[in-house]
Amino acid sequence: MRNAVLAITTFVSLLYPQNYNITFIGLNAMTIKMELTDSTIHFDTQTTGIFDFIWPTANQYYTTFDQKSYGMRSYEKNVHQGANKYSVTAKYDVQDSVLIFNDVRLERGYNIQSIFTMLARIQYQGKDDLDTKWFSLEHEGILCKTRLLWADTATVTINDQSILSDHYRLDIKVIEDVTSIPERSDYFMKNIIQPNIIRQIWVEKNDKKRIIQAAVKIQGLHIIARIVNV
Repeated sequence: MRNAVLAITTFVSLLYPQNYNITFIGLNAMTIKMELTDSTIHFDTQTTGIFDFIWPTANQYYTTFDQKSYGMRSYEKNVHQGANKYSVTAKYDVQDSVLIFNDVRLERGYNIQSIFTMLARIQYQGKDDLDTKWFSLEHEGILCKTRLLWADTATVTINDQSILSDHYRLDIKVIEDVTSIPERSDYFMKNIIQPNIIRQIWVEKNDKKRIIQAAVKIQGLHIIARIVNV
């Protein structure tokens, strides 16, 4: 249950500061704030209510990327989950095509994506650029491939407002796991790539192209994140 609630946070991003609420079994579980520019994405999460009492979490994720390829250029996360508190950094060496992850050097292609750069590009690019295309994805030492599958055009109702949106499914498949990078207690990054998760994203079709809603189904549980101020 805890992992399911926290895994959903992967799916919310915005073109300017925006707030989201995650609900689970009818209860508010987490708030999210994200900021996106043409080359950065910043992601803040904070548990609320009873979830903050049981599984207190306050994590930050910051990624920079190339404006044309969306290839990751740097990554930083600051994790505070219960008694666990730590930071992780990574920097991409463009000349050698190497990602320096703490003290580990990983050979990665020039256009290597991350879960966060995929959230950025889904708001800048349309379905013709994204639908069915596979991308290489780096996930804290785990090499994956990922794709967005356009499902349909759907109307999502938020605060009595009907928003026409492109509906996608996000697939992630693990190719190689670099075990030299130690396991951490970050529920979000650990569980979002699990094979038993169904990940869905709804992006509004107007010029703003914000992510309006995201959903995760894991172990029969449904968790939904929705934008607060439309």
